Amino acid sequence: MRPLSVPRLPCLLACSLLLAGAGLALAAPSAERGFPLIQTYEPTIPEAEVQNFGIARDPHGVIYVANVAGVLVYDGAWWRLIPAGKTKTAFCVASDGEGRVAVGGTDELGYLAPAADGTLRYVSLLDLLPAGQRKFGQILKLAPAAHGFAFTTTTSILLWDGARRIATVATFPDERPYSTVYPIGQEALFGTRDGISRLAGTRLAPLPGGEGFRGRRVDQILPADGGSLLVSVRGEGLFLLDRDGKATPFSPEGTRWAKEKRVFEGVRLADGRWALGSVLGGVLLLRPDGEVDQILDTSVGLPDNFAAGLTVDREGALWIALDNGLARAEVASPLSVIDRRSGLQGIVYALARFRGTLWLGTPGGVFTLGQDPGGGPVRAHLLPGLPSAVWSLLPVGDDLLVGTAFGVYQLHDGKPRLIPGTEKATTFALLLSRADSGRVWIGTDGGVAALRRQGNEWRLEGTVQNGPGGVRTLVEGEHGVLWYGTVNEGIAGVEVPAGWPAAGVPRVRRARGSEGLAALSRAGGSILAAGGDRVLRLDEGKGEMAAAPGLADLAVSAGRGLVNSLAEGSQGELWLGTAPPVMAPRRGSGWARERRSLVEVVARETALVHPEPDGTVWISTDKGLYRYETSPAGQETALPPPLLAHGTAGGRTLFFGLAPGASPPAMELPPYLRHLRIEFAPLSFRAGLRYQTRLEPLDADWSGPSPEPFTDLTRLPPGDYTFHVRTLGPNHEVARETSWSFSVRSAWYRTPWAWVLWIALAVAALPGYAWLRSRALRQRAARLEARVAEQTVELRRTVEDLRHAHAGLAAANARLEELSLRDELTGLANRRHFQQVLDAEWDRARRQESPLAMVLLDLDFFKLLNDTRGHREGDLCLQAVARYLAQAMRRQGDLVARYGGEELAILLPNTGLAGALQVAEELRDGIEKLAVPHEAVPLGHVTASFGVAALVPAPGQGPESLVEAADLALYRAKTEGKNRVRASGPADPAGDAAGLAATSH
Repeated sequence: MRPLSVPRLPCLLACSLLLAGAGLALAAPSAERGFPLIQTYEPTIPEAEVQNFGIARDPHGVIYVANVAGVLVYDGAWWRLIPAGKTKTAFCVASDGEGRVAVGGTDELGYLAPAADGTLRYVSLLDLLPAGQRKFGQILKLAPAAHGFAFTTTTSILLWDGARRIATVATFPDERPYSTVYPIGQEALFGTRDGISRLAGTRLAPLPGGEGFRGRRVDQILPADGGSLLVSVRGEGLFLLDRDGKATPFSPEGTRWAKEKRVFEGVRLADGRWALGSVLGGVLLLRPDGEVDQILDTSVGLPDNFAAGLTVDREGALWIALDNGLARAEVASPLSVIDRRSGLQGIVYALARFRGTLWLGTPGGVFTLGQDPGGGPVRAHLLPGLPSAVWSLLPVGDDLLVGTAFGVYQLHDGKPRLIPGTEKATTFALLLSRADSGRVWIGTDGGVAALRRQGNEWRLEGTVQNGPGGVRTLVEGEHGVLWYGTVNEGIAGVEVPAGWPAAGVPRVRRARGSEGLAALSRAGGSILAAGGDRVLRLDEGKGEMAAAPGLADLAVSAGRGLVNSLAEGSQGELWLGTAPPVMAPRRGSGWARERRSLVEVVARETALVHPEPDGTVWISTDKGLYRYETSPAGQETALPPPLLAHGTAGGRTLFFGLAPGASPPAMELPPYLRHLRIEFAPLSFRAGLRYQTRLEPLDADWSGPSPEPFTDLTRLPPGDYTFHVRTLGPNHEVARETSWSFSVRSAWYRTPWAWVLWIALAVAALPGYAWLRSRALRQRAARLEARVAEQTVELRRTVEDLRHAHAGLAAANARLEELSLRDELTGLANRRHFQQVLDAEWDRARRQESPLAMVLLDLDFFKLLNDTRGHREGDLCLQAVARYLAQAMRRQGDLVARYGGEELAILLPNTGLAGALQVAEELRDGIEKLAVPHEAVPLGHVTASFGVAALVPAPGQGPESLVEAADLALYRAKTEGKNRVRASGPADPAGDAAGLAATSH
């Protein structure tokens, strides 16, 4: 419930928008453009309400919102509220080219002006009207006109000359429809029951062709190309009124929308599009050719569909004052996003252009992008017949190869077919060979293999043996050498002999210095590798990693997140998949140090960056798939100099809301100023803005960049000062600085005549001071003796209290030690506890010459379980398996621990390899019988792979040898098909006999 009852006829906002770059032709709409980035605003003022009636922007860039509680003012950093007269509510607000802001309310009209202290306040113009004309009801609309502003009410048109006179231009007793005013360039046009007129002095003059709209309700008039006008008529739709007065119907699709949704507000964008706000349907973006560009409503992120006011900021973004909220839509931004609202499911891990259509691979399957026939953003359509968990896509001629967790599929004429022999592996990467166009390399969790075309079908050609598994990326280098990045073992290269696989054995070699690198990409004529926070170049001749020109600090400067992918753009620039994404321009043989960070992409992880030849860049994140249209250099709006928004000292306002680049008048401040606060604002609404300040003569250089739009200066000594502030953009942009000079007075007791007085008083007071000092020292000695006695008693009490506290602390530490050895999720021992027990049991087994066994198990396809069912289901799965293992291990001395992620470890003292294998097989069978659901794998439930090792410790041998043996056995179990038990080597008969005799699980 709103605290104030207001009429449901809020006035339309009129704002004068200069069409910068109006001569530029608007590019064709992209069928693949996603949702615009929309930010909603909640003013940080308790009195502000959610209902808004209009919005305007002054030439400096400050936003003004007509709100139930008054006029909201926003400069990019600070919100302020200015009540509009006694009723406070503002129904209309407008600004002219000189920066004046007019306001209309109920039985109230006026403007905003600075008070004596600079604080912005509302100034009423009611006293300029005769007493009998001051009850006019609600101001329906206002707009700049001539040297002042025109106000329309239900029965009249009033014209304020910007000074001390208000003229009545026309009266319309009991008029229906009401008269409205629209700013067109330097003119004010009016829609009345007599048609469309223009303001000529203080009277209305007919507009050529305007009489054709007599008796019709004109809802909006906007400028069009060639001096024409776009006119929206209630119940009829859109018309173009040319300079000769001829009106023709315009845009059938836009007309249908306007008639159904009821146009209420409008503005023309700098690129020539119109934005039409409505009562029922949000905002329509209409192209100059009449085609619908986009519709912005609640389905794409607006809080409400009643768009009561529109304006455009200096960055080209559209501000929308809503009946329930306030929003800013990046309609001019090169970024848009495709997510669940478009029908897309899951993170995009693969992307390919096939037959002109964009294909996407996600954990939810394969999707294609297509334009929404209703004019909305692009839609994602799921392709039937293919499994989920898609990791890679590769167009080859008329075929699209699809790598999934269940094999590689060939998509031909829309029909998917599983390529035999690939169904047991998860295919993460696909690459068409440059050396052999009939061969496609595939990278899987088990290693590298190849496909070969036979007629219209593909078959598995062969598998490279003895190479590392967990392949994520593939790049073919010089002389046909295939390089691939793995999850755990860095970069490896495969030299394939001629005639393989029928003859010859491929040679696998590891790239030195590639540990932790997995993402490979060809860029700048070289192969680059990334992983963690590093980007390096592969020296193919030496088979080792080297520094890449200009990229030594790329990962560090990228900001948050790891480097998950690399890609070269159409202009040779390098895209880095971090959070947020970063682009480094090409320069010479390397890349420039000046980089662009897409701070607007707010995500925790960037999974993929995919540039296309036309300059479009696709960026896949956990928040959706972003589409970035590379814009020509120099088209970005320069940052304005910051605004000195507010200065206070000792609770007193010094200045308020100065124009950008302007300085407050030099002023003298009181001596020994305790606190001077200076607030500033960017007059820009970009993300990632920061500020630097400098106070002369105390600061030799600028301060470090800070996101805080204010500074506090304390205890300034007497002197003359100049304060400087400048705004920094997210990509090294630096705005012109704004400065303010002031001085701090000296205190009266620091003046020269005061020093003479102090010296005379000091000479006269020396004898008396000596006597008083001696007396004070004697009294102090007596007090110290008494204090020492009191402190001795207190010390005894403190020692006793410390004894009690020490006992309690020891008990708490013991409990803390116990908690630190437990895994919080599963309740099992954690890795730290496991390592402590392993060290102790290893020493015992070495002394007793008895065997010690270790079982290392890993849940199969666990990441796929998280991707398809969610992390909550993954946690429940881990807890179920942990409970089963804890119950199954009944022998005293055995230990079950969570080793890391989905890996669990079991320590079996006095147990040989045969006994440990028996235990592992029982546990494997038990986990399978738990039947924890996992629909994305062939068995339909969770399974586990086991690695088993047992050793009798030898002199000089450490416990890590047992861990490495179990880890190697687990690797074998994984690569041989999962859901099985494997040992690290042949069993020791003596050790197995002892282990079986001592085991009773």
